[in-house]
Amino acid sequence: MPTFLEIWLPLWACTSSALLFKYLTDPSGAKPVTTLLTLELCSLGLWAIYWMILYPSYFTPFRHLPTPPGRSWLYGNRNKFIPDNAWEDVRTVIETLPNNGLIRYYEAFSREVLLVTNIEAIKEMNSVKPFDFGHPKQVKYMLGRITSSKFNFLSEHGHKLFRKHLRPAFTVTHTKKLMPAMWKKSGEMVRIIETELQRNPETVIDFRDYIRRVMWDTSGVVMMGHDFQTLGDPDGGIRDRFAKLLAEFSGPAWIRLIMYYIDLRPILTFLSPLFMKTSLGRSLNYIRHNIWQVVAQKEDKFRKTGSLQKYDDLDITSVSVESGIFPTSELIDNGMLFLTAGPNSTGTAIEWALYELGRRPEMQKRLRSEIIDGCPVSMAADEIGPKLQSLPYLSAVCNEVIRCYPFVPLSPKVVEKDTTLLGERVPKDTAIQVAVEFFNRDTKLWGPDGDEFNPDRWLGEDASTTGGAISNFAMLSFGAGPNICIGQNQARAMLACLVAAIVRRFDIQLANAETAGKLRPAPFKKSEEGIMAKLKIVNV
Repeated sequence: MPTFLEIWLPLWACTSSALLFKYLTDPSGAKPVTTLLTLELCSLGLWAIYWMILYPSYFTPFRHLPTPPGRSWLYGNRNKFIPDNAWEDVRTVIETLPNNGLIRYYEAFSREVLLVTNIEAIKEMNSVKPFDFGHPKQVKYMLGRITSSKFNFLSEHGHKLFRKHLRPAFTVTHTKKLMPAMWKKSGEMVRIIETELQRNPETVIDFRDYIRRVMWDTSGVVMMGHDFQTLGDPDGGIRDRFAKLLAEFSGPAWIRLIMYYIDLRPILTFLSPLFMKTSLGRSLNYIRHNIWQVVAQKEDKFRKTGSLQKYDDLDITSVSVESGIFPTSELIDNGMLFLTAGPNSTGTAIEWALYELGRRPEMQKRLRSEIIDGCPVSMAADEIGPKLQSLPYLSAVCNEVIRCYPFVPLSPKVVEKDTTLLGERVPKDTAIQVAVEFFNRDTKLWGPDGDEFNPDRWLGEDASTTGGAISNFAMLSFGAGPNICIGQNQARAMLACLVAAIVRRFDIQLANAETAGKLRPAPFKKSEEGIMAKLKIVNV
């Protein structure tokens, strides 16, 4: 159902245009139009009074829920329209305001949001009623803007179909088959860095650039069976186009703010021909064309041979083609998602892993010793999957990075249909936020050191999968329940391969130790400037 502003804005635009036309052609007949425009502006003022003053105080169905004091009509419970890292404010509210699992919270222009604060609510949302809570239009806009895709899997039916037919490609067993390719690409990156250090041992390595390139190449091989070769050809056109997509990944903050009140997607769709002429639009077209070529080759091969995996085509796209379920357009959409969202989130986790290891030399030495002992240079590439997954401290470090640095620390949801949560009636279109950062570090769930980076919590027979947390829903970096990230096994494998390859060969000393942890203002938990490091080659 359209919101008030979605109805009011086009009416106001039409009336304003009519008034301008009257003034230019027949000023004497402009009075009725002026009256109509005045009424429209008055209706906007009345709506603002209702929305920002009356509704939060008298008409909201959640007025009995606890809410932080000091709400501003314009800023809500925040101190500015668009905070740099909104999850920090939310976490403070959850930790300091007594509640029974739900908090009523207000954002810019008094937008009402429910904050979920306990595990019971998380279980209900993710396991009992997973399809009552969906992705808000801001998320759909962001994905569509970066990938130029519709993503049918965001609907309940499309989601179930997507997971049913792609699940075999994302299992732990299938991921092990893909790990030799991941390890090979990790080794290629290490050799390129090593060559640069041999030319100048004092070189400061910008890991962000290397990680992006290795992630694009690895994702291309694993997800599509195609090597984009950005590691070997850093000046190639494909690298610049990928970089453009990542630079625009979150979209302008002001658009995200407006879309809380007005669904801009129809307008943006109307303007898409102009958008496709921008540098971002041209980059999207270029990458989609590359993906189309790969998909077309695989579809042709499948028609001729009747099988792809039989011929060692183990990538995700080959599995998708063999399923026979997805049309070519959706195969291309899926490819765009695999090549944007995956490398961005996993690449960020690798940066944070290097950041923590660079700050802790003893932890780094301990990890290197385990990797060298467990993965000797002479080991065959096809043995790397089982070997890496058998290294307890490497797994512990990777798990702790994923826990402490969730890519989306504040996960927005929207209620898809009238439902209940913790016994509270929650109407359709209610905005909900899950503070992933809070749950991942909650000392009530993880113990007194829950807010500290401590890989040892994952060691031990009973802790290797839970980290000692008292609930399986304590870590939400990949989500939970039926909607858990389908690519989490690949993400963990890529993280392990790259961390192992880098730490085994280099001693890492942060060159920007004081500033590397500064966060970029964005919905995602990313370092502002990335990881700069001085490396010493370790003889293995």
